[in-house]
Parts: sequence; C-alpha cells; structure tokens
Amino acid sequence: MWTSDLDYCDTGDVRADLREQFLRSGLALSSPSIGPVYRAVIAEAQADSMLRATLHERFLATVEQSTLDRITRAQRTGELTAKANLEFAAEVLCGTLYYRSLLSTRPIDEDAVDGLLDMFMAA
Repeated sequence: MWTSDLDYCDTGDVRADLREQFLRSGLALSSPSIGPVYRAVIAEAQADSMLRATLHERFLATVEQSTLDRITRAQRTGELTAKANLEFAAEVLCGTLYYRSLLSTRPIDEDAVDGLLDMFMAA
C-alpha cells in the first residue's frame, strides 16, 4: 500500500470519510497480495527492533497521523466535540482495524466499520 493510499477524502462529513478509508484499508489488509505479507512483517518485527521501528515510522505512524489530521479538521469545523483527545482516538480507531486484521478471524466489513464509527461519533 503506498502512502498516498492512506490519504483521506475530505467531503465535510468525517464519518463518511472515515468509513470510506477504513473499508478501503480493510479490503487491502484482507487481500491475498497484502494480508499475508503484512502479518509476516508484523510477526518478524516482534523479534527485530529495527524492523519494528521502521514499520512504525513508515507505516503505522503515517496511518495514525493521517487519521488524526482528518479528525482534527472535523473538530475544528464542529463535527466533533472540542474536548475530545484526538491523538488517543486516532490510535484506537486505527488499532481496532489492525487488531481485527492481525489477530481476529472476523472481517473488517461494513458492520464492523459502522459499529466502530458509531461508538466513536457517540463519544
């Protein structure tokens, strides 16, 4: 997945933008060309601190920052409450998807994404 694939649309509807991005990411993470490679890299990173740091720097931090940027814009426009801790929210949103991809047999499908976003928007 190229870094530009991590860019969010900004339609003015943060929920719709997150949904579109998360569904797209879910498809990529479950694809035969990306999913097994990603899981293998994550597994190897547990024993290789340099790989773990590189993975974090070049991918995971980019994913979280991209999500943080989108929800920060939504907070500025009043779509999200001003008092929300958005750094933690970005980590939870992204972490939920990657947990499901790496450690669960459940899919990252519309029901999962909608449930996650319902909780996020209610909070």
